[in-house]
Parts: sequence; C-alpha cells; structure tokens
Amino acid sequence: MIVNEEHRADLIKLAKEYKNSAQSYPADENGEPKKAYLEYLSLMWDPELVKIMLELPIMPKLLAIRKLAKTLNIDKNKLKAKLEEPAKRGFVVRVGNLYARPSPLQIHDMPFILQENLDREDVVKFANLSREYFDGGYYKTWETSRSGIPRTRVLTVQEKIEPSQEIIPIEAVYEVIDGQTDIALFPCPCRSRREIEGNRKCKGKYPINNCITFGVFAKALLEMGDPAIIAITKEEAKKITNEANELGLVHMSDNNAPNAHILCQCCECCCGNLAGLTRLDNPRCIARANYISSIDEDLCVACGTCIERCKFDAITVEEFAQINPDKCVGCGLCAVTCPENAITMKRFEREDIPARRGWSET
Repeated sequence: MIVNEEHRADLIKLAKEYKNSAQSYPADENGEPKKAYLEYLSLMWDPELVKIMLELPIMPKLLAIRKLAKTLNIDKNKLKAKLEEPAKRGFVVRVGNLYARPSPLQIHDMPFILQENLDREDVVKFANLSREYFDGGYYKTWETSRSGIPRTRVLTVQEKIEPSQEIIPIEAVYEVIDGQTDIALFPCPCRSRREIEGNRKCKGKYPINNCITFGVFAKALLEMGDPAIIAITKEEAKKITNEANELGLVHMSDNNAPNAHILCQCCECCCGNLAGLTRLDNPRCIARANYISSIDEDLCVACGTCIERCKFDAITVEEFAQINPDKCVGCGLCAVTCPENAITMKRFEREDIPARRGWSET
C-alpha cells in the first residue's frame, strides 16, 4: 500500500522513468501513472525500497552492488541483505553481484511466475490491480509500440512449412530455440493470473508450466532458485513446443531481430497479447507470421477439424476448407492435426521484422 505522499511521489517518478522502455507504463490521458498501477508498484516496493530502485538501471542493464552501495552510502553487505527478499520475489533483478530494476514486462508478470509469490496472500491483490490497469487501456501500450509495431510475432509450426519454402531462422519455432544457450522453463503468467482470479476458461485444457525464456533473462530467473523455474535443454524446449502444437497453443516470440528472449505458448482466453484479437480491440496486437495456411483441395475432405483448431475465425468449410488471408495469423495449428495432411504453410510476405531495437520504445 502507498504509505504517504513521499512514497507516492517516488513511485510516480519511478513509473515515469519507464516512459521510453518497451511496454512503458499505464498512463491516463495526461500521462500520469494510473492509480491502480501505483498501488500495484507499492506492493513491490515500500518507501525504503523504491528509493533504492530509483538508483538502479532498468533490465537488461545491470549495476554492480558495490557501485550501488557507494551511491546510496550504505555498507555493501547490509545492502545485499536488504535486497535479498525482493530479489527472491523478482522485484529486483540479481545476476551474481549485478543488480537491476525489473523491466515493465517483469513488473507486470513476475508476481505470477515465481512460487515464492504464488504462495503469498498479496498475489490476489496483484492479480486484481493488474487486471484493472491492463484492461483499462494498458493492453495497447503492452501489445503495440508507439510507432504501431507489434511487440510480439507469431511463429509458425516448423514441421508444416512446405519443404520447398525457405525457413527464416527467426520466424520458425525450432530455429529460435536452436539459436539459444541458456534456456529456462516457467509458468505462463497470463494463465497463472487468470487462475488466481478464478476465471481461467482453459483450466483442464492447457497446462500452465510451458513458457520459455532465454539468455540473460533465463539466467536471472534461474539464479533465484525458485522451484517454479527449471533449466531445460534445447531438446526439451522442442518437446514442450511440440506438445503445445498438439494441444493447440499459438507460439509467439519477440518481434525484433536477431535474437529472442521469450517463447510463449499462448491460449485464446488468457494471453495478454492475443487478447487484442480475441477479446479487446487492438488489430496490431501481434505481428502475423510470414506464412499462411494453404489447402490442398484434392486432399481436403471438409471434415471441419481445422475450424475447431483455429482461434481467429480464419477458416470456412464448404466443399473444402478455405482460408481468409486477412484473419489467418500463420500459426500452423490447423495443419498439425489435419487428418488428411491437406494443409501446409506457404510463404506469405506481409510483416517486416524490425532490426533489433534494444529494449527501448520505438
């Protein structure tokens, strides 16, 4: 909770420092942080902690603990002890003796990833406040940059891409995984949040523990030692994504080149990114894959299996299945379970993949 006006002022200052970061912060029409967001931040950082956070760089930049201690004029060991608890909860990022302030993405999701947080009573407050500011308009900032470029892109199921088609390494699931070293498995924060709210529609249908992160973000999560975070190999990551294919989950990753830091297996009811297409009004919430479903009319028996699999109402069936190119996102899930193997994924250029922008807003 917000303790006093000084605490509120510090939280406002901290939130506004995220203005040029990806996902920024939930703001009202005057650019001020929304009340629900400030209350949310106050659950992470009390008056003493928020002043420490203001001296830390935003992830992925990191600062040595000795430099932070010198800036704050605090004994290094006392400072490390003070940051131990928030580091366990992911409210401060720690990689060895290097520290950072969480990114907006981590702020929004961390309470619903770590078992350390899920076991606490305040997780319900986190869930309710985050739903209030997210559905209250932050979803557009979350999903789409100021320049109109989606922050995430759909990845195509690799096995269903036509053999003659060139596979672009940053557009197909296995190619993204193959380019990584450090890999961590963690619970889907979107489904976890819905679970806490008590309204997860896909409960019993989709698992929660199948989101994947890479690189420094994986290292930071693994260093927490939380039982919900598991180190996995490339082969295990591919097995998890293949299982997600079969279940009907959409693969999504960062919409920039050349590297990805996350690989999500997304459902239509909980996902914060797909929400722009499935329940909120944001047609540029995700970048569609540069592949599209293609029907072999001679093989198709109009069974309708593909309609059941498509989350975007992109398929109609008469004498054979037909694809609406304006609605198809190119995920390939319809092709995975087609009993006649009548669907393959063909190259369909429609989205530029932005050059790596760092972690700042565009």
